[in-house]
Formats: sequence, structure tokens, C-alpha cells
Amino acid sequence: MTKITAGTVTCAVALLCGSLAYAATPYPNSVIKLVVAFAPGGGTDVIARVIGKELNDAWNNPVVVENRPGAGSNIGTRVVARSTPDGYTILVTSTAFAINPSLYKNAGYNPTEDFVPIVNAGASPTIVVAHPSVPIRNLKELIALGKKQPLSYASAGVGTVPFLTAEFLLNTKAAASIAHIPYAGAGPALTAVVAGHVPVASLAFATPALGNWISSGKLRPIAVMSPKRLASYPAVPTGSESGFPGYVDSTWIGFLAPARTPKEIVAKLNGEMSRILHLPAATEALGQLGFEWEANSPEQFASYIQAETAKWAEIVKATNTLVD
Repeated sequence: MTKITAGTVTCAVALLCGSLAYAATPYPNSVIKLVVAFAPGGGTDVIARVIGKELNDAWNNPVVVENRPGAGSNIGTRVVARSTPDGYTILVTSTAFAINPSLYKNAGYNPTEDFVPIVNAGASPTIVVAHPSVPIRNLKELIALGKKQPLSYASAGVGTVPFLTAEFLLNTKAAASIAHIPYAGAGPALTAVVAGHVPVASLAFATPALGNWISSGKLRPIAVMSPKRLASYPAVPTGSESGFPGYVDSTWIGFLAPARTPKEIVAKLNGEMSRILHLPAATEALGQLGFEWEANSPEQFASYIQAETAKWAEIVKATNTLVD
């Protein structure tokens, strides 16, 4: 029989009180790390820094941004998937999060099992543009030209949303056989088509300077993959209006926590980030990047990710796209 002494009781009480005190400590009380799965300077990084600063100011608690690029965002995503689920390590990523599990032989994570969504911070549709010297004004003419003569298009690289969109719509569904020319980012791809080195490009509408080139007449918008026409370019038809009924896609920015992060912490993060996304600083940053945001809950974002993962898996399979 174990002998219970006064010292044993005192120790047990101390441990219990310590545990209760720890459990009662309000969140946050330590450094919050926003792990951006891409290099600095892109839209994901910009939004992470805007929200990080506002979180820091609102909670008077340190929030740092850590860029962990590599393997198409898989490296940073794996880091967060394996982190302690306490709300202090948060992933900031893009649509690649839903694409990569089917695009790569081993992305290293499961988007629906290894994470709990916090908030979708904005989305930007894919837009197809052409150099003004190319005699096309809509997707039907682009497809017809691609079937008639050799034609190529630029993108930010294999596996990106604009690349998969072009491959799926133009080459898989329409069988136009338009050659893909990948670039190391949307900026170089945009520069190539503006300079006339490549006749067509499929890009995220959020690509910096894209709007300026369209407005100046250096680029001709062909179609945008949004649910409805853009207010800034009302003459540009949607994908649905261009012969692909119901087709919509976008590049989005999402905040996610490791699976098993307490629901109350996820809810608190969603509430505060949603408040921040309504502020002028965030609205201006999103607008300059070409992103639009609609309020959403963790549950709504989770459903969206499930739908996105299934959708892109079908497109990756249909286009026979796979990255080692």
C-alpha cells in the first residue's frame, strides 16, 4: 500500500494548481508565428504581414512572419502540419495547398486531415491575356487559332492555377494543343507577353502591373474565370460566357492551423482576422493585389477546401500533370 504523506499531498495540490493556472492562461501569451509557404514579396506574404502587424497591435502580443518557400509550398506546409496545435504556428498559403496533394507524388501532408482552416483571406480569378498583335478577342478565337497554327502561352509555372486552367480548358477540353512556356513566376511571364516574346499568357488577375498593361493597351484581356464579369473590366467575358459553362477558378490566400488546434483558439483567430480584413489597411492591400474578400467561418472555409481539393485532383488527372 502506498503511503500518502503531507508532502505528497502538497506536491499534488501544487501540480494541480499549476495545471489549472496554465489552462486558464488566456490566448495568446507567446509569440505567434505566421509561416508563409512562399518567398517574400508575393501576395501571400503581403497579406500575412498586414494581418500579422494588426494582430500584434490588437493583442499586444508578438506576431512574426517566417517565409518557408520550396517544393511548390510543400516545405512550409509540412512544417506547420508537424507543429504543436496550440495556435502559435499558423500556415499562410494559397490554392497550391489544395492542388499539391494530387500534383506531387508525395506532397507530405493531407489538406483535410492535417489542418484546421481559420479563414480564407481573399481570392483572385485567372485571366487569359494576349499581346495586341495576336488576332484574337475571345477564347473561341484563341482556340481556333491554336488549332490552325503553332501557338504558345506563358504562365508562372507548372502546377499553378493559371497553368492548370489553360491546360484544362484550351488543351484538354478544346484540344487546341497550345504549347506551354513556364516562367519562374507571374512577373516574368507577364513581361514576356507584354514584350511579344510569347503571344498569350494565363495569369492570376492579382499579378502586379497586369491591370496597368491592360489599361494602356499593351495587353488584350481575353477571358476571366470569375463567376461574373469584373467591375473594372466589364467588357471582358467570363469563362462561362466563353464556351465553358460553370467553369470558375481563383488563386486564394488562406490561413490554417495544425489539426487538433482548440476550436476556441481557431474561432478567436477567425474573428480577429476577419475584423482586420475589414480595415482600410487590409482592404487597400487586397485591392492593390487584385484580391477580393468575403467573410467566411472556419467551417465554410473547410467545406471550400474539400471542394477545391476534389476539383483540382480531377483537373490534375485530366491534364496528366504530375511533379516528382
